[in-house]
Amino acid sequence: MSMHSITLEQTANVPKTLLFQLLADHDNLDRFFGGRSTLLRPGKPETNGIGAIRELSDGFFSMQEQVIDYKENEHLHYKVIHGGPVKEHGGWIKFQSLSAEHSLIHYRINFSPKVTGTGWLVHYFMKRKIQRALLNVATYSESHWHSASL
Repeated sequence: MSMHSITLEQTANVPKTLLFQLLADHDNLDRFFGGRSTLLRPGKPETNGIGAIRELSDGFFSMQEQVIDYKENEHLHYKVIHGGPVKEHGGWIKFQSLSAEHSLIHYRINFSPKVTGTGWLVHYFMKRKIQRALLNVATYSESHWHSASL
């Protein structure tokens, strides 16, 4: 089965620490990705760190992802361990400071579809969903940066 890759970037006019905080908060990812997001098992030593398992459900698919590498304010690496339209799936999210108040999210996914011949379709929908989510993260972070509601 063939591997597919998606690479996306999104800038935001906020420090990278804020972007990391938002995308590493497993219980609240639904505000950016839609659907439902739940932390099933906390990681160690950080709740959202290595070993954490989160469940994401969008009404069509439900999947569980496990954090396999985590460096606060730098990167988050996860893999799908159950569910979804993919057989293999690894995601890498890296955070880069472009200046004190301007940052870049670099998001890369590699996956193999469960059903042969559907990779292009999974790629299309996954890319759209993540592009929208990253834009939501940037917009939310910029509008709430000085707010205590994060």
